[in-house]
Amino acid sequence: MKNRHKKENKSTKKHRRIFWIFVFFLVVGIGVTSYILLFSAYTRRVEREAIATGTVQEEIYSFKSRRDLLSLTPEVKRAALYGRATEIDYGTYIIPGLNATETQVFGEKNTSSICTSMTPQGLAVTDEYVLVSAYCHTEKHNSVIYVINKETHRFIKEVVLPGLPHVGGLAYDQEHDMLWYSSNTNGIAQAISIKMDVLRDYNYADNHMPVQVNQTCSLYGIVRDSFMTFYKGCLYVGCFNKYTESTIARYAVDSKGDLVNTFNEELGMMFEMAVPLDYSTISEQAQGMAFYNDKLLLSHSFGILPSRIVFYEQSDKRLYVNENSARSYRMPEMIEQIVVEGDELYVLFESGAYAYRGYAGNVVDRVLKLNLIKMEESYQEEY
Repeated sequence: MKNRHKKENKSTKKHRRIFWIFVFFLVVGIGVTSYILLFSAYTRRVEREAIATGTVQEEIYSFKSRRDLLSLTPEVKRAALYGRATEIDYGTYIIPGLNATETQVFGEKNTSSICTSMTPQGLAVTDEYVLVSAYCHTEKHNSVIYVINKETHRFIKEVVLPGLPHVGGLAYDQEHDMLWYSSNTNGIAQAISIKMDVLRDYNYADNHMPVQVNQTCSLYGIVRDSFMTFYKGCLYVGCFNKYTESTIARYAVDSKGDLVNTFNEELGMMFEMAVPLDYSTISEQAQGMAFYNDKLLLSHSFGILPSRIVFYEQSDKRLYVNENSARSYRMPEMIEQIVVEGDELYVLFESGAYAYRGYAGNVVDRVLKLNLIKMEESYQEEY
């Protein structure tokens, strides 16, 4: 009888312990979720007080702490840091403007204002520059493109864009020396181009006006212009979906580097639009794309969940979903656009933005450069 009571008491204590552990994690979970929701709501409305009088390029965290962060993913650390001791900041580029960006208040012409809530999104690389696009999280200021000297890693200037585009993607057409950026107006996906000569000569201080764009083109066949890349004479535009598979559309450019417009009433058009040459199917939560040899690379992220870069073998079926992936690499959360140049993969994150760094676990305040050969070697060693 006593043994039975002892067993019952032990069982009761065990269930109580499990119950209180459950309650503890439930309370912690509710607390963390509430903090994130409240912080997000606050930063969507309120910017920090500006201290600087212009755009500043300063690290949010020390490089040593970011180097230690990469230790969580050894194969990424190897690709990002090994053999780069002689490069400036181990090959990384501090994202300008995270604390202060000179731009203008939307709708107020010929004025200058400081934005403290710029959120990086798009990335492009040329022979001269590393280019990063960003939008104002509070939607009070015009979006911008930061121009960084590729050799010195130093910030050169900001290029103020017309309006408030999310600028989720940048793409550089080397043949025509043209830069494209993503936009969406009245629910219609758009691609907008800037001639690089115009960008090189641009100085916001001259007249406090947004940069002059070359072409604004509406895109048929895709819901949103979320990210983009330029490859083999075509502009590729991808659409981000949270929970369902999505699409990449491929568009042709003409001899001047402009997108080819068409008016076709049978397709339901009410005005000229660029029509895709073809489509590809991709997995959900895609944020960026790039091509490397015979592979398509996609970056995926959503919220505070770990990000990943997935390598897909290119195929005529153009089906790039998880079950067909060649390999996947875990990355810190909030990855955005990726760019391939030679055997290097440039990677951008938005976690350094004021709106996110209050709750992002692994804040990356710089563009990383990963060696693709080392990434492939680490995969072969593992498998």
